[in-house]
Amino acid sequence: MKRIIFLSLSLFVLVWACKTTDTNVTPSTATVTALTCSSVSFSTTASANTAYIGTATIPYTGGNGAAYAAGSAIASTGVTGLSATLSASTLTSGAGSIIYAITGTPSGAGTATFAISFGGQSCNIALTVGSAPSTGGTGAGLGITTDVAKIVTLAEAFKATLSASQITSLQLVYSKANAARWSNLPEGLYKNRVGLATSTLSATQMTAFKKLLQAATGTGSDEGNTEMLGILAADDYLNSIGGGSDYGSGNYYIAFLGTPSNTGQWEFQFGGHHGTLSNTYNSGKLSGSTPSFRSTEPFPDFTQGGVAYKPIFQELNALSAMLKSLSATELTTAKRSTAQNDIQLGPGKDGVFPTTKTGLKVGNLTATQKAAVLTAIKTYTDDLDDVSAAAILTKYSSELDNTYISYAGTTALTQQGDYVLIDGPNVWIEFVMQGGVIIRNANHPHSVWRDRTGDYGGN
Repeated sequence: MKRIIFLSLSLFVLVWACKTTDTNVTPSTATVTALTCSSVSFSTTASANTAYIGTATIPYTGGNGAAYAAGSAIASTGVTGLSATLSASTLTSGAGSIIYAITGTPSGAGTATFAISFGGQSCNIALTVGSAPSTGGTGAGLGITTDVAKIVTLAEAFKATLSASQITSLQLVYSKANAARWSNLPEGLYKNRVGLATSTLSATQMTAFKKLLQAATGTGSDEGNTEMLGILAADDYLNSIGGGSDYGSGNYYIAFLGTPSNTGQWEFQFGGHHGTLSNTYNSGKLSGSTPSFRSTEPFPDFTQGGVAYKPIFQELNALSAMLKSLSATELTTAKRSTAQNDIQLGPGKDGVFPTTKTGLKVGNLTATQKAAVLTAIKTYTDDLDDVSAAAILTKYSSELDNTYISYAGTTALTQQGDYVLIDGPNVWIEFVMQGGVIIRNANHPHSVWRDRTGDYGGN
């Protein structure tokens, strides 16, 4: 009897142990209760007959916490030429998102549809493909068709608010010598900018100028126009905490190099301590949007005049995400051999691009990693008006496989000396974290976007 009782208890314990263990087993198959394809978000826009690299993020609910491998390519229907590939990851227990890398060249304008099946659920996602942007023309610079007529109209409207002496300061000869007079130094130290100081503008004149600035820059959140206004506010912040009269939004300069026109060649230049815009127009097209310098102190965010700002923050996040997508081996390849404490091609460094590219070749990366590189580039092209931004991003996307990335310091890009470079057939983007100048206990970034053939409109 004792033996029977002992065996029964042993069996009970064994069964109970098995039940306990079973409840902790990780599910072997990834399942979800629903995919919300109607809420898909694409990382960038697509254009007909133009190489595309991007991602599609699809929300789900009811995830079971299981890991899943990369999927097979799903060909697009409707607009053909694209494929979507599931990126490997692990489901959350509950709601989350899955990511598909999308690559290829759309066969035309319209809708590219992908039939998605994942975790026991199926649905379709639809990517809108726009018409191919115009990037041809004169052969000088970029030659991008955009709404130059609107920019010219607003430039003339701004001039109409100025006095004769102000116009004399504003309207200057189009020359490389004038175009190259920009710096990351406050004007009190640089003392070489051309144009009309914003400190001389009345409220009416400033309103007219801001309409022009808005037309020439992007509409994205914390990009383009919002980013430039944040940079101006940052200088006012430095002035307000004791930085002195060298700092402040009144120390920025506006110049028209050449006469604003839908037929001739001219440049809209605007810049000061931590921001430089240099858009060149030729024959009614945008022929150049670089050099473009951006920085901000304080960083990453601040409040000035009751408004919260965070310029350059999206650039840091996207560049850091790009680096963090790399494997340990890829990071070793991308690591620069020496420290880099400032940008290489800042003011006064025109046309000295290195002839040999170093670092990690983007063409050797996965589709998801390529999309991360393109997302980082997009935070710079988005500083332009939306039409120009899309066209230039398309150009850089077509050259992505022959683009290289390298870095120094850490992948977080938040420590002094952290640096990253994107160097392509045309695109050149640098980002470096430096110590504070006015705010000594904090760091702040310097960043420049250049184009090997498009700087100063290709001139």
